[in-house]
Amino acid sequence: MRCIFVLEEQTIGKIAAGEVVDRPASVVKELIENSIDAGSSRMVVEVGNGGRDYIRITDDGCGISEGDVAVAFEKHATSKIKRIEDLTALRTLGFRGEALPSIAAVSRIELSTRHESEDFGTYLKVEGGVIKERRRITRGIGTTVEVKSLFYNLPARIGTLKSKSTELRHIVDVCINYAVIYPEIKFELVHEESPVISTVGTGKMLDAIVNTYGSGVAKELIELKAPESPRHLAIATISGYISKPVVSYGTKKHLFTYVNRRFVRSEVVEKAIKRGYASLLPKHAYPFAVISLSIDPGEINVNIHPKKHEIRFYHANDVFQFIADAVSTTLRHADLIPEIVQREEGIEAGAVDFFGLPAPKEKRAAISVQTSIQEDLKAEEFTEKRGSGRLDIRAAPLYQVLDSYIIAQSEEDDVIMIDQHAAAERINYERLIEKYGGRIDKQTLLRPYMPELSPHQLYLLRENENVLREMGFDIERLGDDSYVIRAIPVVFHGMIGEDELTEVMTQLVEERGKREERIKVLFSTAACRASIKAGEKLSYEDMREIVERLQIAKIPFTCPHGRPTMIRLSKKEIEKRFKRR
Repeated sequence: MRCIFVLEEQTIGKIAAGEVVDRPASVVKELIENSIDAGSSRMVVEVGNGGRDYIRITDDGCGISEGDVAVAFEKHATSKIKRIEDLTALRTLGFRGEALPSIAAVSRIELSTRHESEDFGTYLKVEGGVIKERRRITRGIGTTVEVKSLFYNLPARIGTLKSKSTELRHIVDVCINYAVIYPEIKFELVHEESPVISTVGTGKMLDAIVNTYGSGVAKELIELKAPESPRHLAIATISGYISKPVVSYGTKKHLFTYVNRRFVRSEVVEKAIKRGYASLLPKHAYPFAVISLSIDPGEINVNIHPKKHEIRFYHANDVFQFIADAVSTTLRHADLIPEIVQREEGIEAGAVDFFGLPAPKEKRAAISVQTSIQEDLKAEEFTEKRGSGRLDIRAAPLYQVLDSYIIAQSEEDDVIMIDQHAAAERINYERLIEKYGGRIDKQTLLRPYMPELSPHQLYLLRENENVLREMGFDIERLGDDSYVIRAIPVVFHGMIGEDELTEVMTQLVEERGKREERIKVLFSTAACRASIKAGEKLSYEDMREIVERLQIAKIPFTCPHGRPTMIRLSKKEIEKRFKRR
């Protein structure tokens, strides 16, 4: 009795589609890539009900000729490659010939297109992978693909889709991924006739970042520099932007990594970025980074998974060091870190190493940066010495250097260098927690504020109005494209200007954690604004107050964002450096 059968063609198509199309955002990704490969300079993405009802993408690319329209929906039909050897010189995003047939197998598609070499266009209607209608039409050069009733013939798959806002968020992420790396293309994303993203298409990556993330993030970015070592020149070229260490996140969500302008998730690249920052970021924090690597196609393998997000470097170690050195070089030239001293074989570490040493093991408290509000309030859990409850720093003598750091001594004659801003942040943060706990009070503004919002910021506020109200903002929508702010959290009163409010609100709504985590973001931001800054001259009384308040802080070792408030240079290390030991 036979028990092995060849599946029917329709079943094969649906199974294959599952590898490429698992949610509306997958459809958007594949169609955007087709439009980019077609040489588009403008692209409009329209979706309804988070992509469940329809996805429509219109571009002004070269279009599809009449003879190729039907063939485009056949399996493994592509204009990108002709033989396997072409993969070693691949410069396009698509190459597998799976996108259109996979999407068509699980939806209803209407396509209208006109090739630049023809005087007429072509209309095609496909349902479940079967062509239902085809005719000539009149239209401009370019292509419009409308995908309706996604998964209509796979009811079980429909049940796996999330809420409208969740699916839309995935679509937004996809559009941003491509808008940033293709700044010469004018991107528009519209959800149910409301604009969500709009880029200007100037060809400048920084403009695209501003259009999608706002000017607040862009102010903290540094343009990437190539590594200084000549041995790196033959490996690849690199471009993009990385954030200053003060901008960090608890997840990798804001790492945008591209190889030959293809968005990828690569552990090699992500670890290299972290290596480049070294100790400038807390252990579990990640920067905002847009890194574009251009490399010989023969040095990579992109044919690993149908979604093409994964990539393999044939010389991964060289690529890792190249990226890490580029990030390190960029930060060093931005004067954000001291001169890096490499540890050479047989030579002890230089000044950067020993000034960066943590406190000796027996003196370090077991501190988790990711503490909750309730944990912050438990002072006894964070005191360094259970007996005294005080940090072992003398309140005299004190000195200020570089108008940013306080030099003090410990009870055991170690030298302690204190970051005055980070220390003041910690002190103010704990003061706010002690005063308000988990309570959020409002402060009415004397004059209502109407923020200027990018389409993406407008979308974020529209989707998170209740979150902002819960955080103490009295926010009211005016029409479809503006808001008025009548009250703000009292912790911000007198601390931030109107131009900073938009940045603070965006930061709050992007925090996906629990309410107490959003409160923590609120208080830590307020503490930062209220604190003295680096570059401010301090009187002896000011320095003494910081040290004394830091001595009794619950978590004196880090600011609320995870940056160290102090570093230690032991007496033993000093004597060793001066050859006294």
